[in-house]
Order: sequence, then structure tokens, then C-alpha cells
Amino acid sequence: MKVIKQSIVVIMMSLVCTSGWAFSLERYVEGVHYQKVDNTKHTPNTVVEFFSFGCPHCYHLEPKVEKWLQTKPEAVQFSRVPATWNASFRKLGKLYYVIEKLGLQDKAMPLVFDYVHGQKKTVDGPKSAFEALSSLEVTEAAVTEAWNDTEVETKTNTAGRTFSQYQLRGVPAFMVNGQYTTSVKMAGSEEELFEVVNFLLGK
Repeated sequence: MKVIKQSIVVIMMSLVCTSGWAFSLERYVEGVHYQKVDNTKHTPNTVVEFFSFGCPHCYHLEPKVEKWLQTKPEAVQFSRVPATWNASFRKLGKLYYVIEKLGLQDKAMPLVFDYVHGQKKTVDGPKSAFEALSSLEVTEAAVTEAWNDTEVETKTNTAGRTFSQYQLRGVPAFMVNGQYTTSVKMAGSEEELFEVVNFLLGK
């Protein structure tokens, strides 16, 4: 009987240790490093950055976003949604969809961030939008046409509803696999942010 009791104790201790070890593998904790959003569809291998050209934190984070994009798995699809919660941000959000319409995302992102934060200029319509993009191979007519495009207007309007759907109250923020959100504040640092993003891609 004593041997049986000892065996039971050993087994129980082993289970406890195994559980503790498994838990320790979860380096990042829900409610601390990320949030799970209810009633959303699981879309594996997707990362969405919520940002604004007018946000100084987004401006500061952008080089690290670009660095992560160079190392992310090829299967991971990355996209952006601009914040449009005030008049200034809305125009900058519309500019993002103009850039997307013209296929200039790779080249235009640092230019626009520098235009707004480095040169301290604003975008309030197609003319200033062209000025921000003028160093690229694009005409003012093309920028104006894209600015007035119905699809661009629709996407700009939809962006605000997307923020509400995912219960986001600030930028920059990231949605991973359609179900998990994280940010620099939650992750603890800019460097740790992308470790959390990579972790969530595995969920």
C-alpha cells in the first residue's frame, strides 16, 4: 500500500511539473501581451497594421515595421488600415488609399511620414497629396484622379468601421490572424512587439 501511495504521489508531481513546463512555454499571455477579439473570423497567416501618417508613434515605429516585413515568412500576408477618427486623420487615411490605388506603397510610406513629421506639412486635398508624392514617378493628374476615385472614398469610409469592429482605441496596433490584437504598450517595447506578432502567427 505504501508503494502504491508513493507511486501516486510521483505521478501527480510529474503531471504538475509537466503542466507548469507547458505553461512556461507560453511566453506571452492573453490579456497582458495581446487581446483576443470575440466574434471575428480566424484568418491564418495575416497581419494588419492599424496606423496613421499623422501619428508620431507610427512614424517612429515605421523603420521597424519595414525591417520585420523583410524577414516575415513569405506565406504571411501584410496589410494596413489607416485611422480616420478626425478630419486630419481622415485625409491622411484617404491618401493611403490613393497610394494603394497607384501601387506605390513600398516607395511612398517613408516619403509621406517624412512629409508630415520631418517637413511638418499637412495633406488637405489632392494638391498637397501630390506634393507629398512628387518625388515619385507619378503625375498630379493621376493623384487627383485617384483622390476622387469612388473605391478610394469607400475604403476610407470603411476604415473607421473596422476600428470599431476590432475595439481599437489607438495606433499603432496590430491584428494577427484576424483574432488577436497587440501594440507596443502591450508587448512592452518596439522590439518585443514583433516577437509577439510572430508568436501570435502560430496560434
